[in-house]
Amino acid sequence: MLNDLAKFFSSEYVFIAANYVFFAYGIILMSFYLTGVILASRAIKRNKKKARFLQVNDIVSATDIPSVSVIAPAYNEGLTIIENVKSLLSIQYPYYELILVNDGSKDDSLEKLIKEFKLERKDATFITQPIPTATVNHIYKSTLSKFTHLTVLDKNNGGRADALNAGINFATSELVVCTDADCIIEQDALLKMVRPYLEEYNKEIIACGGGIGIANDSVVRNGVLQELRLPTNLVPMVQVVEYIRAFLLGRMAWSEINGLMLVSGAFGMYPRKRVVEVNGFDAKTVGEDLELCIRLRRLMEEKKIPYKVVYLPETLCWTEGPPDYNILIKQRDRWARGLWETLKIHKKLFLNPKYRYMGILYYPYWLFFEFGAPIIEFFGLICIIAFAFFGMINWSMAILLFTAAYIVGCVFSTAAIFMYVKNFNHYDKPKQIIELLLAAYLEPFLYHPILVYGQMKGYYKKIFGIKSGWGTMTRKGFKVSDT
Repeated sequence: MLNDLAKFFSSEYVFIAANYVFFAYGIILMSFYLTGVILASRAIKRNKKKARFLQVNDIVSATDIPSVSVIAPAYNEGLTIIENVKSLLSIQYPYYELILVNDGSKDDSLEKLIKEFKLERKDATFITQPIPTATVNHIYKSTLSKFTHLTVLDKNNGGRADALNAGINFATSELVVCTDADCIIEQDALLKMVRPYLEEYNKEIIACGGGIGIANDSVVRNGVLQELRLPTNLVPMVQVVEYIRAFLLGRMAWSEINGLMLVSGAFGMYPRKRVVEVNGFDAKTVGEDLELCIRLRRLMEEKKIPYKVVYLPETLCWTEGPPDYNILIKQRDRWARGLWETLKIHKKLFLNPKYRYMGILYYPYWLFFEFGAPIIEFFGLICIIAFAFFGMINWSMAILLFTAAYIVGCVFSTAAIFMYVKNFNHYDKPKQIIELLLAAYLEPFLYHPILVYGQMKGYYKKIFGIKSGWGTMTRKGFKVSDT
């Protein structure tokens, strides 16, 4: 076995082929990134123009806007549950209800909610369940007049997707917003999110996503983000850069050509009737947000109904990112497994002209460059080690190529940071910009290798059939201010 591997890696043909493969892959990926910068710039300008014609004040005063249900699953969120629910209750929108789904929590989450919001237990037998879920045991409604739009569903544990489906079953609104109980949503977020549904006449909006921000070490008062601060630790600090780059240059660009395949599970808006039509979120995958978006797109393609998936670049939702490497690995392990499962479920899409661009371009991109990137990087590292062992690497050229790739990556991160700072009112202080740039330049050395490890760990579990669910993410909670 070792002799065969030695012969394989010492072959000049293998060395040349590997060089061509990795070089071609890198060039194609960089081309996508460059195109993303151009499309994102165009999309931001277009979004600003649209915002001038239909502003938040126009929407809030309208009487014919769609009703919205905000659905937030919670499992063992006792540490932050009260502040988070207060945040969700402070949203500005004329016709909305908050449905908090307690998914069989084993901590004191429910007790805290009952005490804080004076909840009264109601009968749950009247709920119709177009989407099958674990049993809903009780419904709780607040007896306080200012919280009449709060409903708490207490159900047996079934996982996040199952909890969302229970909330969708209970909702009676036209639109549903799926979020997490630990998210801080901007007060005018729904007013902005609903805008595409009001503007679009020729196509049906089947999903709309808003920007997600990292709010570790930020200050929250009465459930509202009072002061946005950059995280003090490196891991969440780099995540700020990662999210800015991914959402602004990634999702904004794909949205511009209606190629968006993912609306973040932390904050996504959908037409309830379409979600029910496709039988809700898939509880069998840990990548339920990606899977639902693709399934909704497939439905519209098969019905030949014109549609759009929209992304709004403003950061409308703030969440607590993994504070350390251990929790980060668990998160990316789960994301990798979810991606694997979703691509397998929808493998019929691959190069299938029946699904037009989704089959010919969008799905292959996700397969080769989202799913494939950590695999390419992992085997690239193995090749470097093996070829170095056999003395086949020109180190001067290798260092030059690595430096060039590093600089290109830094350029894209820098472009994303400055585009974000220029167009949105966050992190615009010189000190914050410098810190973000420093985090971006350290990312390839101190953060990205851990990311690849987490992703490969997820793939390893899928290859060898190792069962693993959502896992646990220990949260520290936001800094709460009483003043």
